[in-house]
Amino acid sequence: MNLPVRTKNAMLLGNGLIAHIRTVQEYRKKHGKVPQRPYLTYTQLVEQTGAKLAMVGIGNPLDEVMTAIHAPDVPDKLRGLTLFVTDKSGTIAYGTGKHDWRGINAKNAPQYRAAVLEQDWTDVGFVSIDQPV
Repeated sequence: MNLPVRTKNAMLLGNGLIAHIRTVQEYRKKHGKVPQRPYLTYTQLVEQTGAKLAMVGIGNPLDEVMTAIHAPDVPDKLRGLTLFVTDKSGTIAYGTGKHDWRGINAKNAPQYRAAVLEQDWTDVGFVSIDQPV
């Protein structure tokens, strides 16, 4: 399943999150539990993906990822993908700022995360429809 996003940075961040989820799934398969810290920080995600953006600008590409995973034809299990990236303190400020959390909040986030870890991500990837960064 190709998930279209507008920019190359959004594609890099989205695919970086998918790669991270696969790593967490492999760890869980091998050890019977998820790692103690199954989340990436924004800095780690940007560094691992090679996205070209200032850290203060990560919200817009992540919004593109959020829009793509909430498209009507996308399986519900993909909806919590962006819950695996946090600020350096390890927290997520649900519903704050100008970002649309699409009904995800601190109370239902664990169910979204569990669904993401149950998803087979083998044939899922983000594609940029606007290649220039």
